[in-house]
Formats: sequence, C-alpha cells, structure tokens
Amino acid sequence: MLLPSIDVSATPVSIIAYSFIGITYLAFLYGIYGVLLTLFQFLCVGRKRFFQRIDRPSPPSKAMDPIYGNHEMIKLKSSGISLHYVSKGVPNQPMILFIHGFPECWYSWRYQMKYFSKNYRVIAIDQRGYGLSSKLPFIFDYRIEALAGDVADIIEQLGYESCVLVGHDSGGFVAWATAILYPHLINKLIIMNCPHPSAFRRQLSLGQIHRSWYMFFSQIPLIPELSFQADDFSIFKKAFHGKTTGLMNKDHITDEDINVYKYIFSQAGTTKAVLNYFRALFRYQCDLASVQITIPVLLLWGCPDPTLNEELANASQKYCTDIRVKQIPNASHWINQDIPDVVNKHIEVFLNEIRNIQPTEDF
Repeated sequence: MLLPSIDVSATPVSIIAYSFIGITYLAFLYGIYGVLLTLFQFLCVGRKRFFQRIDRPSPPSKAMDPIYGNHEMIKLKSSGISLHYVSKGVPNQPMILFIHGFPECWYSWRYQMKYFSKNYRVIAIDQRGYGLSSKLPFIFDYRIEALAGDVADIIEQLGYESCVLVGHDSGGFVAWATAILYPHLINKLIIMNCPHPSAFRRQLSLGQIHRSWYMFFSQIPLIPELSFQADDFSIFKKAFHGKTTGLMNKDHITDEDINVYKYIFSQAGTTKAVLNYFRALFRYQCDLASVQITIPVLLLWGCPDPTLNEELANASQKYCTDIRVKQIPNASHWINQDIPDVVNKHIEVFLNEIRNIQPTEDF
C-alpha cells in the first residue's frame, strides 16, 4: 500500500488548541444533557429493563441468507487486524466496496448488494471495532487515517488496482478520507448523507452542533456506552422507527432486521469501539482540505436529515472538481435502506456515465 500523499498531521497548532477548548466545553455541556437523558430512561423503564441484555451467541438467520453473499474474514497487511466482510459476485468483475455508518454494519447495504452483484463484485465490510472485526483498545486506533488505511488494504489485498467506493454516514467520512489519501485506488466515489470532512468542520453552525450532540456526548467515559446498551439496545428501534430520526418507509427495516444490528453490537467490546470513532474524530483531527478530489463524485442526500444540515451537501462541492449532488426529498438519513430503488437507480446512472474529458493540445 502506498503511503498517503498528504501530511495528515499538518493541522495548525492554533486550530488544535481552539478545537480542544471548544470540544471540552461541548463535551461537558452535552455530557450533562446525555446523562440526564440516560437517567430519565432508567427511571422510565426501571432497573431490570435498563440493564437487560439478551444473549446472542449466533447470528440471526436473516444475516446468514446467501442471497446477500458469503461471509469471510481478511487479515490486513498494514495493521495486522482482521475485518469481517460479506462478498457477492466473482473476482473478475469490477468491485464496489461499501462502508457502513453508525450505528450500522455490513447489513445496511443488503439492498445494494442484491442489486449490483449482477455486474459487480460487491463487498460490504464491518469496519474495525464492529461485530466480528478486530476490537482495538485505544481511541488512537480509530483515527480517520487508520480507517482509510484499512480500506486501502482491503482493495489491494482482494486483488484490485481500484474500485468504486461507497460510504454512508460516518462510513462516508471514511470514504472521503480514502479518496483524499489514496486517490489512485478509487475510480468513482459515492457518498450518502455525509459531508466532506472539511465542509463539516468549517460549516459547524450552532444548529449543526446541536444536531451532532451525540458526538459530543460520546466524549465522556462510560455513560455513553451504558446509554447505548440500555434496555437491550432499544436505541435501534428509536433510530430506525422513531418519529424524528426514523425511516419514511419503516417496513424497509423490520424487527428482524433490527435483530441483526443487535447481534452485531452484542459482540464483546463493540459498543466501546464504535463510540471511540467519535472520540478519535475530535481528538485526532487532520486537515483534509489541502487536496482537491478529482475523481467523479456522487453525493446523495436524503431530506430531511435530523442529524446533518442539508447545506453541508452544497458546501462539499467546494472540495471536488467533478461532483453531482442529488438532494432527495421524502427520504430519511438512512437513505440507502429507506428508498433503495431510488438510490440504486441514481448509482446505476452514475456508474454508467461516461466522463466528458475535453481533449488537450497533445491529442
């Protein structure tokens, strides 16, 4: 794997100092807010339900359905960690690599896996810390350049020189970073409901800070883990079926589907590892704005999104030379599961698009 082409540690000291002060203040503020919400939940459901955890020694049958592909493990050459992934298609087909967001897993791409496996080898990973993938002990292990390095290793170790890279939510953040740090490995980039990292940092309004309150709540120890696991991971029902955050088409994530997510997060160490993503995001910042993304980019944005301001989609265009932004109304944050037919058609058109390159004087 080639090393990143930019210095990811080149964030000015002044920005780091101001960021540390701001993050500390917001972590304290939203930490109190999160603690109160957790206490309220404890009082509502009672001690027994609050600490209830159902034992899940084996995956639900729906997760093992061969229609989605084969379950495999891969040991990465750069870090030595192992990642779980699901693969469908044959090796001589071009590859589409899917990166899930929070709080999700490979299964969030099931609709896309079925649709695109006809013409592509489709790979959906569980990122480090999720499910059966390796759990690393330190927050430092989840910094963005390490996550992008995992993606680069997977592409090369599966025998590809490049691929189509797709990311949603925090997986979109990893996909953006991979395209910046390893542009030679990406043919086309598809992002769903995730702004360019620099657009997020530089457009962080008060409204967006409040929408992202859970990221700041995650900075405090222990309580976020307790809150996430409470009442046998009832957070999934709230996230996917809730009035504010849930899917428009709630039947696209059934209770059976939610059990798949609960199985993934029931694996020892997963909750802490997943929350360490947010802790590393703020504690180990790097400036990814110095390199313009020149590969073709498709940014799909489900509207309304209660967690991310729609203005961030337009702000992301500044960092790309060849980008299409599609804001899709009546779709939730979970766009790839909410309206899979619409999403799949947008992706298909983008993949079949022939790039219009103007000839130079040398031709």
